[in-house]
Amino acid sequence: MFDARRTTVVLDPADTRQVLDPLRRMVREPDLDLLLFSYCGHGLLGRNDRLCLALTPTRQDDGGGEPSPALPFAEVASLMRESSARHKVAILDCCFSARALGPDGHGIHLLTACGRTVKALFPPEGTHTGFTGELLRILDEGLPDGPRHLALSALYDRLAVVLPTTPAPRAGIIPTGYPAPHQQTVDGSGHIALALNPAHGTQRTPAGLRARAAFAQRLKTLTEPSPEAPVPDPARLPQLLHVLADLARDAAEVLGPLDDFSIDVRRNHAVMTGIAGFPDQATALLSALVDTLRAKPSPHRALPKAERALAYWTRKHFSGGPTRT
Repeated sequence: MFDARRTTVVLDPADTRQVLDPLRRMVREPDLDLLLFSYCGHGLLGRNDRLCLALTPTRQDDGGGEPSPALPFAEVASLMRESSARHKVAILDCCFSARALGPDGHGIHLLTACGRTVKALFPPEGTHTGFTGELLRILDEGLPDGPRHLALSALYDRLAVVLPTTPAPRAGIIPTGYPAPHQQTVDGSGHIALALNPAHGTQRTPAGLRARAAFAQRLKTLTEPSPEAPVPDPARLPQLLHVLADLARDAAEVLGPLDDFSIDVRRNHAVMTGIAGFPDQATALLSALVDTLRAKPSPHRALPKAERALAYWTRKHFSGGPTRT
């Protein structure tokens, strides 16, 4: 998607000119569709707690001024806004990166590695930071159930699930995942495509089905209370049900209704449907699964577990348990 001749890499800049001069040349180019600025490094707090991008080396000013040498992100954003490019995007992989959201990043689509008061993390034995490593992995492996092009919002949506459910270096007593990313969109900027999806069209292959199941398992983790999120995001459970419903249908059609993978997905879909507050629907899904397993000439090993789940959600349904509409 990107022409290397129009891409500039500045490795370990020692002063602001090494960053701003090439950016200024790009800003002056006419007829640009996309101007993309990406930074991976240390994020520091400058005057008024504004985000500064560390250079090499950077010394923090203890007197409340700007770190030196460092590049205030506000200067980058101000310069980017001078461009006539149709779209302006900044990807910031650094501590406190969400401080760029708001007035400093006005008019720019922002994808940040973490929140305003959160530090980005780097695996001790890793080559990349947690955020950049996962972003590159998604771009390299693709999304089996994703569109032909990987747009900014699709990348954000996947990172928002993958990063918090990836074990990170322990920063306290309780093991945690990597920080959740943040995003700021400008009109329809979330639809900007950054790459072709290498896994497009593989959603119904065995590998694609396994990848979708692994993603569903990560989503399930986010529906459960944790020290970081005692009250889980209420949007995650409906999202999980949608993913599991599609996966159960495709697995049954591709692998067969009696395949072990298909059975596990169908049972998980039914159970999570009950947990979401629909015991009547859970009962119907489990009843259909049990009928399928009982139709075999010999008892299927998954039948007892499916029957226990059916009995549980049947009791919940007829005992007047919570039911959503």
